[in-house]
Amino acid sequence: MADSSERQGWTNARLLKRSCESLLGVCAGIMADGDLNDQEIKYLDTWLSDNQSLASTWPGEIVYARINTILADNKITEDEREHLKQTLSDLIGGTLQETGAASGASTSLPVDDIDSFEIKDNIFCFTGNFLYGTRNACELAITERGGKAIPRIRKDLDYLVIGTMASRDWANTSHGRKIEKAIEYKKDNCPIYIIEEKQWVGHL
Repeated sequence: MADSSERQGWTNARLLKRSCESLLGVCAGIMADGDLNDQEIKYLDTWLSDNQSLASTWPGEIVYARINTILADNKITEDEREHLKQTLSDLIGGTLQETGAASGASTSLPVDDIDSFEIKDNIFCFTGNFLYGTRNACELAITERGGKAIPRIRKDLDYLVIGTMASRDWANTSHGRKIEKAIEYKKDNCPIYIIEEKQWVGHL
């Protein structure tokens, strides 16, 4: 018989799944007309604030943080609007599994299961599209913490980070070529780790 901690774990998993399904429903409703106006952005901010369990859980935490950044100066630029619109479109386009994890989870992408890693003095490369932000924003987050970001796979690379929006058929995509190159180098005993965005963000 399952103990109380196991039962609580199952309950939390069900609640998370329900919350993620609710987030997808809200995003689908907002994006139904293909537009994203100021009122809809503020509504999503309020909704996430009222659903703190999701606002502090991947990927709700990233959407919540991005909206907070957008609204911080009380001015929503068109670049900010388009970036958020693309994120929401990707989310409702099937990039989330039932649990709310990215389709680029370890079951479908060759990511390494590592507990921790260092950013300082290590070399990172990014591939795919990221909930965290643009590729430049991701690279800046590395350099600000003492790491180095490069555009292409090299044998001295330490980490290849795969964006949450990575497709299930990654082998047939442009970001798939970077992944395949990293795998080739790993087979040649190059100590390259392939990690997903969630792992990377958790260490920022």
